[in-house]
Amino acid sequence: MPEHRVKIRGIYATALTAILKEKGFVIVDPTPVMASRLGLSYQAGPEEASIRDRHDRQGIVVTGLREAVEATLRAILEAVPFALLVPIKDNIHGALALALAPLQAHYLVEFPLPAKEVLDTIRGRYVPTVPGHHYFKIIDAASVDRYEQAMKPGQEEPTRRALLDELVAPFYRRGAEVKVWHVKAGGEGFQFRALVRSFQPGERLVLERRFRGGGFYDGLGLSKEEGDVGLVEMWEGRWFIRRVYLRRNGTLIGEVYNVNTPPELYPGWVRYLDLEVDVVCLPKGEVEIQDEQVLWRKVEKGLLPRALAEKAMACAQELFMSLRDLA
Repeated sequence: MPEHRVKIRGIYATALTAILKEKGFVIVDPTPVMASRLGLSYQAGPEEASIRDRHDRQGIVVTGLREAVEATLRAILEAVPFALLVPIKDNIHGALALALAPLQAHYLVEFPLPAKEVLDTIRGRYVPTVPGHHYFKIIDAASVDRYEQAMKPGQEEPTRRALLDELVAPFYRRGAEVKVWHVKAGGEGFQFRALVRSFQPGERLVLERRFRGGGFYDGLGLSKEEGDVGLVEMWEGRWFIRRVYLRRNGTLIGEVYNVNTPPELYPGWVRYLDLEVDVVCLPKGEVEIQDEQVLWRKVEKGLLPRALAEKAMACAQELFMSLRDLA
């Protein structure tokens, strides 16, 4: 049976082309740069499946003939186990479209930071690649190209720091307002705004929130009062965020360690994928892991890959042991 024919464009093109080439797919209509970079012979279209960036560039769109699309997705998800698959329900109109629908498929794929890092590594086998390449590409592709063209062997980490200083740090000065995107598999995420209390580029960000009275704090089961303060602490590369809640007079309400993919800091906004499970600390010293069942239900439904769930539980259990010992 002939191999499937795939056309690839976008900021993930080098890594995805490398994955699919190694799996025996035919890469259709490669750009001259891609053909030279990966040693491809030119293959004219048409393609059976196409890959392009999502509108937010946090992943890709894969469309085309169902068999080719599903084979393409299997190859990508095998190589990038932290990626999430998101089926799309199309609005189908007309008799011809209805007849063709069973033969066609349309999927979104989400690349949280750990998936982007896998793609960075794959790209780095073929061309000099700064750590965080795909993350930085979302912010400013031209600046990434400029820095990588000037980067010499051994300068990868200084180059990454320089990109952070230029593209990210100016938006996180003390007092700046930041929007936080708390993304959830399945689409029920939310966002909130907070002020920067402190920031060490590439290390730690602390945000501050103020609450109005009414309602309860998730995980803690304790009431919100007028003037309560929330601190949100996040660290580069860590799979959790620490949320500390205080009364107006400074009395501790409780702490919630939200397990999530490592946060990505963009110009004026932060994004991470919530992994459902939390570790909660109450003022009297009780420590518990919450929502483990929610996590595994999402795995069973195909909303979260098992690799992310296993990483989440390992992080939660490590946090639980550390916090219990301190209590």
